[in-house]
Amino acid sequence: MIPVERIPVSGECVVARNGTELAELLNRHATHHHKIGQNLLSDEAITAVALREALRIQRTAPGKRLGDILVEMGAASPTAVHRALIGELDVPRVALPEFDIDPHATALISADLAHALEVLPLMFEGENLVVAVHALPQPKDLELLRFTAGHPLRLVLAPQEELRHTIDKIYRDPSYVQDLAQLAAAGEALNEESRIWKDAEQLAKKAPLVQLVNVILHEAIAQHASDIHIRPAEKNFELLYRIDGALVNVRQYARGLLPAVVSRIKILSDLNIAEHRLAQDGRIRIKDGAQTIDLRISIIPVQYGESVVIRILNKSEGLRSIDEIGFGERDKEMFLDLLRRSYGIILVTGPTGSGKSTTLYAALQAVERAANVNVITVEDPIEYELASTRQIQVNQQIDFGFPQALRHILRHDPDVIMIGEMRDVETCKIAIESALTGHLVFSTLHTNDAPSTLVRLMEIGIAPYMIRSAVIGVLAQRLVRRNCELCLVEEEVPALMRKNLGLTGDEVFYRGAGCPHCRHTGFKGRIAIYELLLMTEALRAQVQAGVASDVYRSIAIKEGMVPLPINGVAQARAKLVSIAEIYRACM
Repeated sequence: MIPVERIPVSGECVVARNGTELAELLNRHATHHHKIGQNLLSDEAITAVALREALRIQRTAPGKRLGDILVEMGAASPTAVHRALIGELDVPRVALPEFDIDPHATALISADLAHALEVLPLMFEGENLVVAVHALPQPKDLELLRFTAGHPLRLVLAPQEELRHTIDKIYRDPSYVQDLAQLAAAGEALNEESRIWKDAEQLAKKAPLVQLVNVILHEAIAQHASDIHIRPAEKNFELLYRIDGALVNVRQYARGLLPAVVSRIKILSDLNIAEHRLAQDGRIRIKDGAQTIDLRISIIPVQYGESVVIRILNKSEGLRSIDEIGFGERDKEMFLDLLRRSYGIILVTGPTGSGKSTTLYAALQAVERAANVNVITVEDPIEYELASTRQIQVNQQIDFGFPQALRHILRHDPDVIMIGEMRDVETCKIAIESALTGHLVFSTLHTNDAPSTLVRLMEIGIAPYMIRSAVIGVLAQRLVRRNCELCLVEEEVPALMRKNLGLTGDEVFYRGAGCPHCRHTGFKGRIAIYELLLMTEALRAQVQAGVASDVYRSIAIKEGMVPLPINGVAQARAKLVSIAEIYRACM
């Protein structure tokens, strides 16, 4: 048995993430292959005389491969020819998790054969079938693949674990790919809009479609995505996952499948399957192993169909403690001191997706542990369930919003109140009044930084004297992508970026270059950067209409606040994040 040789991988090799990139790489590599005979001569596996004789025989039999001729002549061993083939194959690499795999290509190879040989057809390149491998198959296996597929083969390289995972996913059901292609064709054949949506419900109940939607959901959970995006286009629709704060293009599907996919999601979330002209919101709760996952569904009509965004809330992973938020020791002590107060309002600010809810839940857990208190929350939606907390879900359809809920919970003798978001003047006023009447209140607000929160409250309609009396602290935060620690390289920082962040010209920073561990993105996970503003007497004295946020910022810094950019640069100096990521988040 000839041992399987590993295909050598150059550290400079470019990784293809889609069919266009891979076709370009294949064309580029096709012009750089060495002849197998030259490799054998270089390895001193054959003589020049034997090579000339083999080339003469090949001219009389053009269909015969040079390596086979040399083996038949006894001039070279099969192992030597195998090694020479590896040297000939300067194989491009491919990132399978991001690759758009052509179902017509995978349909050419059976599930059993794909698993047995650990090969995965990806796409067509002209008449060639492009196949991903982690090692060069044996000659007899290559011949079997060529015969089965009925196409010449082009091999590309993928990491073994990625390859096995993708083969398992694609070939869970041997008929899955073929059935999906048939459903796509059926969907494309429906030209009348009324017929499309009438038949979509039937397609949505077919096993391949059920499996497709299940794979989309469970794959996103396995990759720790926070959101799933389904984007319709003119000729197809895109599937994207938001991973570590960045959208990752997973693959594209035939547009004929879109109505059935959307209908399947509507069935799961108890939405109106017949309504495709209005926006709809729903929820799904699913089990993924021992985990309970809540999915928030938002569907809106767009130009080429219905666009779907699914927010993934993993109840077993999302809850964090104050220690896990990422505070420095000094700021952690100050924040915990705020939580020990008996009244006042603590605001957490930042854009959507900056981890505000995670911080609020961490604060609630710390309050619950510290004392025997009555905690009530008003949320939209309830993201994580807390054992000792009474949580209220608002329902706008029956006119039960934040203001209505707050009026009622004040009669339930709460010590601590958490308001999911202060969206309007009525909610803000009730929250402020609650803080002034002996309650500790937590809430969120959308502002760029901590000092501008004071200006924003006045813009909403809160009187300056109420802000001075009620607000005790503001935490502004961002989530930034953490460097992958396995592929750190020195970062090139533009001069203007250094100037704007107040950095010296010779200070060295690092970024992730990209590797299989981080899906070739350079990032693995996220961490929080923040600024914590305490309402000191100096700040309270300045809170009045017409004062710019820069004035509040200057006072807060003098009083000890560490600004967001400086906190971020400290994380970059520790090699945890890149300077470019800090600049993107803070400037």
